[in-house]
Amino acid sequence: MSSEQKDILQKAEVASLTYFKENYGIDVEFTNHKFIPADLSHTVSLTGYVKGNKDQEVFAMVDYDTYEVKTGSVPDHIKPLK
Repeated sequence: MSSEQKDILQKAEVASLTYFKENYGIDVEFTNHKFIPADLSHTVSLTGYVKGNKDQEVFAMVDYDTYEVKTGSVPDHIKPLK
């Protein structure tokens, strides 16, 4: 992984951690990522789980031009705060 990709990944993880905390009140841990081909989208996907429960999977798609979480997914029983 290039240093540019490492930087993007770090910023995307921070944006996603904030997203899950602010919208669902949960802390998450990321275990995997995938860069979508740049000619299709400037997006990185992150997968992981709710801290303390590896069975509760989470997913985020982050636009790395804006570091905005475009899509976030949590287990059905976790409801949004807003």
